[in-house]
Amino acid sequence: MIIRGYPMVFNSYTFILIYLPLCVIIFHLLKRTPYPLLPKCFLLCASLFFYGYHNLYALIVLCLSVIGNWVISLLCRKKKLFLVIGIVGNLLALLYCKYLLFFEDISNRLFGTHFSALSIILPLGISFYTFSQITFLVDTYRDEVHCSFLDYALFITFFPKITVGPIALSSEMIPQWEHLHEEKPDYDRIACGLTAFSFGLAKKVLLADSLAKYADWGFSHIDVLGMTNAFLVMLSYTMQIYFDFSGYCDMARGICLMLGMDLAQNFDSPYRSLSVSEFWRRWHMTLTRFFRVYVYFPLGGNRKGKLRTYLNNFLIFILSGLWHGASFNFLIWGMVHGIGIIISKLIAPLSVKWPKLIRFLLTFAFVNLAWVYFRAPDLGSAHAFFKELFVGGIVPVNIEFIAAATPAECNILQWLVLRFTTLSTYYTGMVIVLGLLFFAVFASIRMKNTDERILHFTPSKKLTAATTFLLVMGILSLSEISKFIYVNF
Repeated sequence: MIIRGYPMVFNSYTFILIYLPLCVIIFHLLKRTPYPLLPKCFLLCASLFFYGYHNLYALIVLCLSVIGNWVISLLCRKKKLFLVIGIVGNLLALLYCKYLLFFEDISNRLFGTHFSALSIILPLGISFYTFSQITFLVDTYRDEVHCSFLDYALFITFFPKITVGPIALSSEMIPQWEHLHEEKPDYDRIACGLTAFSFGLAKKVLLADSLAKYADWGFSHIDVLGMTNAFLVMLSYTMQIYFDFSGYCDMARGICLMLGMDLAQNFDSPYRSLSVSEFWRRWHMTLTRFFRVYVYFPLGGNRKGKLRTYLNNFLIFILSGLWHGASFNFLIWGMVHGIGIIISKLIAPLSVKWPKLIRFLLTFAFVNLAWVYFRAPDLGSAHAFFKELFVGGIVPVNIEFIAAATPAECNILQWLVLRFTTLSTYYTGMVIVLGLLFFAVFASIRMKNTDERILHFTPSKKLTAATTFLLVMGILSLSEISKFIYVNF
């Protein structure tokens, strides 16, 4: 059994109304003192408090990991053997915490054994900070990074990214802390960060959490979906996971901007992509970068012939699938994308001549279908879902689906429509469901993403009003606190 302990979350009253304002204010006040280490010490303490808020055990594991890897980093500057020991040690810790029960299940199925592991406490964010540890060790061995223990510890534990990423590099984060004490608060940058945070909060609370109800109902009632409802459920999850994960990354980047720092971009409107290859240049960009730099290139990249290149690509996506979780579903999802990447590269000379609309629709359809494996509780459920999607027949939108999925924020709107029109509850609910889905698809493809807004940020009354509205609506919608999807990975 895996026992999870969750820290403080971005989408909570405690974080938004107490922790974040105090953190930003105290940090900027400490920058004015004559002690240059104080701001970094404060951020480290704040990050440890954030991570261990509900789980002291996970905090202890994190601290031991930080200390152990720091010792290895000092040794691996001289010998490659210590680099290997460090990487293997990190991977073994990850395998034990995250994959022991998966391997146990495989063993029991294949050999008819009855192994039963003890309860395992899975430290939150272990996949993310394990990869950060590995990048630090490799960069240290290559003599690409030099820093103090304080800088290193803060890099690993930094609270905006510790639980859900993005997977930042020490070479892009640590240099930003070297001159923090010398910088005065940049109020335009703080305003930009607040805007990014507000847009990210709205993505999570107003869109992702509403769409989650559609997906949750659908994957709990697969046998009654039919083609119509299965399509809506699949599209709902496609939008949910994007707005959930990119919303977190927007909030994390906004926090960093408020603290006078920057964080790596993790999304670039991936659903605009015209090929599977392009999708992975836009989706979870820091994970793609990690596998490209630290796995794909060492395997030979594309330097050893086409067959080896395709094999390397396929292996990378198998690893990507398993990184997301110990499940055959994630493994199949990774394999599907690996095959998709290979096909995308093979047909690239031909597909580049196709109309952009055709390329977009094919890519979007492929990504939607692959997400079914990612979301379904098991392979049997995924295959049952596909059966409903392709041969379930065209049926009306399920009334229970509409009732379960209508966001609470839309109840007043629905009441007004019912009050002044002759439409039934069923049709008003269906309009809300389809309207929310349409807006989500339109926003993910046509509207500016948050990183584009940051790049061209200019304070204005219109933007101030939009930021205030989204922040207030996001806070008012926090009655049900939900964890981010990638918290599980």
